[in-house]
Amino acid sequence: MKDLSREVAMLCPLCENDQFECLDEEFEDGVDILDEVRFRCSDCGSVFTKEELIAENTEVLDNAVENIKEEFLKELQSKT
Repeated sequence: MKDLSREVAMLCPLCENDQFECLDEEFEDGVDILDEVRFRCSDCGSVFTKEELIAENTEVLDNAVENIKEEFLKELQSKT
């Protein structure tokens, strides 16, 4: 089966920029970052925690999950 993983860009809820600077720690993979870690938007300078960014991007994340579900189902159907 093909790889269905995706990277989904978090958007600033104020200016919709997708570039952030981490204020609390250096990291390689965003999955392992604690919810309390803060990020600053590189355009408007607003500061959000990881938890807040995820909450503000629920619609974007839900759409990505739906797209993956559709691709997965198509992949399954092509195998049968």
